[in-house]
Amino acid sequence: SARRAGVPSGSTPRPEGTGRPWSCSPARPNMHFSVKRLAQSLKSLEGGAGGPPARVCVAVSGGVDSLAHLHSAAALASAGHFALRALHIDHGLQQASAGWAAHCRQTCDGLAVPFGVLSLRLVPAKGVSVEAAARDARYAALSAQLQPGEWLLTAHHQDDQFETVLLQLLRGAGVAGLAAMPGLARLGPGWHARPLLDERRAALEAYALAAGLEWIEDPMNAELRYERAYLRQELSPRILARWPAAGRTVARSARHLADAQVILAEVAAADARLAVDAEGRLDLGLLLGLSVPRQRNLLRAWLDGRGLGLPSTARLEAILRDLVPARADATPVVTWPSGEVRRYRGRLYAMSPLGPPPTGW
Repeated sequence: SARRAGVPSGSTPRPEGTGRPWSCSPARPNMHFSVKRLAQSLKSLEGGAGGPPARVCVAVSGGVDSLAHLHSAAALASAGHFALRALHIDHGLQQASAGWAAHCRQTCDGLAVPFGVLSLRLVPAKGVSVEAAARDARYAALSAQLQPGEWLLTAHHQDDQFETVLLQLLRGAGVAGLAAMPGLARLGPGWHARPLLDERRAALEAYALAAGLEWIEDPMNAELRYERAYLRQELSPRILARWPAAGRTVARSARHLADAQVILAEVAAADARLAVDAEGRLDLGLLLGLSVPRQRNLLRAWLDGRGLGLPSTARLEAILRDLVPARADATPVVTWPSGEVRRYRGRLYAMSPLGPPPTGW
C-alpha cells in the first residue's frame, strides 16, 4: 500500500494554500495512475539517454501533480531502481512560499527522500512575462544543480501539454513551438525527463487522494490575468467538455510535430555544413541557393547556434527581405534585444548588439 506523506486528509486543519482536487474535465472510469505506470514511462525514455538513470532528482512544487510524482518515484527508489533526491524552487513571488517549502520538506521527510530548496527571489524586468521569467530562472537553477548523467523529473502531464500546444498556437508558433514539451531532453550535464505526459491531471489527483497526500494550490493558478490560468480555468473545460479526447489527440499532434522538427533540424545541419564557415559566418551565395523555406530554416538554426536567442518572425523576415538583397556597398543591420545580424563582403555575421562607437571615432 502507498505510504502516507504530509497531513492525512481530515485529521487536522490544512495549512494556508493547501487544497482539494480540481480538474478541467472528469476522469474516465478506467483512468488511473500507478507506480508501475511511472516505471514503464521511465523505461520508454531510457533509449534517448543511453540507458536507465542511476540518479534522479524530482522537482517538487508542492502541488498535487508534483507530490503524486514524488510519491511514486520514492516507491521506485525504495525498490532499488535509482538514487533519489528532491529539489524545491522558491521563486520569491508569493508571501506564502516559505510555507510551501516547509510543506515539501515535511512530505520528503515522510518518504525518506533527501530534500533541498533553491531560493531565487525573482524580480522580473518590466515588460517581461512573470511566467516566462520564472520558468527560465527555474531551469537555469535546476540545471546548475544537476550531477553528470542525473535525470531531472518534472510532473508535466497530458493536460499541461494540451495547454502548451494551445498557447503556442495562439502565439503563432512554428513547428518547434507546437511540438511543445519533449519527454526527454538534455539539461546541463544531465537530462530533463517528463514521464507523466500520457497521464491526466485527474488521474494524478486520484492517486494523491489514495496515498493520503496533502497538497498546495498556488493562488496564481486562479489569477486569470495569467495566460495559462485563463486557458485552464475558462477555455480548456469547454473544449474538453465538447471533445473529451482532445488532450490525447493534441498530445499526439505534438509528437508528430516533434518528429517534423527533428527532420528540420537535420536539414538545417546539413545546409549549415556547406554554408557556415569555421568562424560562424553564413555565406550569402549558398543561402540564396536554397528555397525560401530552407533559408528560413537555416537562419533559425544558425542564430540559435550562436546563442543569441531567436528574433521575432518579423525580424527574421527583415533579414531576408532587407538585409540579404541590399546593395554591395551598403552596411545593413537587423537588430533585436539580444542580438543583431550584419552583412559584409558576401557573408552574414550574427553577434551581440554593438554599442555606439567611441566619441570622435
